[in-house]
Amino acid sequence: MKRLLLFPTALLYASVAQANPITLTTVLSPLNEIPPVASAGTGQATVILDPDAQTLQLSVTFSGLTSNAVAAHIHCCLPFPFAPMNVGVATTVPAFPGFPLGGTFGSYTSVVFDLTQPLIYNPAFIALRGGLPQAEAALIAGLQNSETYLNIHTVNNGGGEIRGILNAVPEPGTLSLLGLGITSLIAARKRQAERSSRSHEPV
Repeated sequence: MKRLLLFPTALLYASVAQANPITLTTVLSPLNEIPPVASAGTGQATVILDPDAQTLQLSVTFSGLTSNAVAAHIHCCLPFPFAPMNVGVATTVPAFPGFPLGGTFGSYTSVVFDLTQPLIYNPAFIALRGGLPQAEAALIAGLQNSETYLNIHTVNNGGGEIRGILNAVPEPGTLSLLGLGITSLIAARKRQAERSSRSHEPV
């Protein structure tokens, strides 16, 4: 009975992962670095991924860095979602094309990148994956599964000063359906408990 009640909710979660295009967001923080670094730096990033169109677009803001930014890119792929570890650089090195390096604050909105072309990738990531198609598939899967993070590196913190794991934001309609599914699940469990209670009442 429990499996049947939970099944619609599981389907709703699955629909979030399948949504296209997918919006991913993160808060960039020095506490997210492995290990954490001493910095008052902060930032935010939004990534729009369209797996069907095979495109990617980014918007990033940052401020309060300890020194000038020298690199900014996406790392992929963590062995499991939100894994607390470091992995290699997937996108262009040292930074996304046109990213404002050389300062302690800035904002950036990218062009729409074509994921079937090598411009957005770190050549080492393509080589590691065995080719461009495999690199594209790995990056898309990593983004969809919360196995990527965006990192901004600085002069003082070459290993990274602020970073955050990119995580998909459910669509408002999906959230409403999910809420409805959870409400229905609670109501069904309440009815089941009431029936069970009545069956144990003395005659």
